[in-house]
Amino acid sequence: MYNVKILKVGIMTKQLSLLLSLLFLSCSNGEHSENNHSESIKSSSTILKISSESKNDISVIYTNYEEAFTVAKLENKAVFILFSTQYCRWCTKLKETTLKNPKLKARLEKEFVVLFLNRDKDTYPSKYKVRGVPAVFMTDKNEEIFTSMVGYHKDPEDYIKWFDYIKIELKN
Repeated sequence: MYNVKILKVGIMTKQLSLLLSLLFLSCSNGEHSENNHSESIKSSSTILKISSESKNDISVIYTNYEEAFTVAKLENKAVFILFSTQYCRWCTKLKETTLKNPKLKARLEKEFVVLFLNRDKDTYPSKYKVRGVPAVFMTDKNEEIFTSMVGYHKDPEDYIKWFDYIKIELKN
C-alpha cells in the first residue's frame, strides 16, 4: 500500500517538474532562425493606437519595425523596443504597470518612438539577440543599440535613468 502511494507521488512530482520547466521556457530561451527574422522586414500590422482605451496608455505604439524606424528618422527620436511573447506574464505586467507610470509615459512619448514586437511572430534584424522576455532595447534612429535589458523592471526610475543616459549619448 505504501509503495503505491510513493509511486504516485513520484509520478506527480515528475509531471509537476515537467510542467514548471515548460512554463519557464515559454518566457525565456528561444533561438530564432535567420529565415524567421531576416534583414528584409515585412509585416502587415503597423500602428497600435491605444489612446482611446485609457489615458494612462502610451498614445502611439508601433508594431512594424520598418515603419517605427522611418518615423524615428523623420522625428529625430530614439527608439524604445519591447520584445515580448503572447503568454509571458512579466511582459504583461510591465505593459500594464510600469509603462503606465505618468512620468515614464511622458518621457517615452516625448523622446522615443515606441515599438512593441512579439519575439516569436514578428520580423526584425538578427542583430537583436532576444533570448528572454521581456527584453527592452533602446536604439538611436539609425538602429545603433545604446543599451538593452532583459527581465521585468518594476521601478519606472530604472527606465528614466536609462533615458537620461541615452539623452547624453545623443548629444555626443
